[in-house]
Amino acid sequence: MTQRVDFLTVPLANGGSYTRLDRLTDGRIMCCLCFEYCTRDQLNPVDGGVEDVCKTCASKEPQQ
Repeated sequence: MTQRVDFLTVPLANGGSYTRLDRLTDGRIMCCLCFEYCTRDQLNPVDGGVEDVCKTCASKEPQQ
């Protein structure tokens, strides 16, 4: 089996990033609050990027 394994680098809201194997989650990112796997467009947009929280969870969090 010579299937190519890609890595996905995900930018975080604080300016950092994390890298993981893309094939493990079909390119989806886990929300750190509800633990559902989301595509990038389902994540909460912040300051030109996204955070690892889905829009649904972000709408439930109290705004500071």
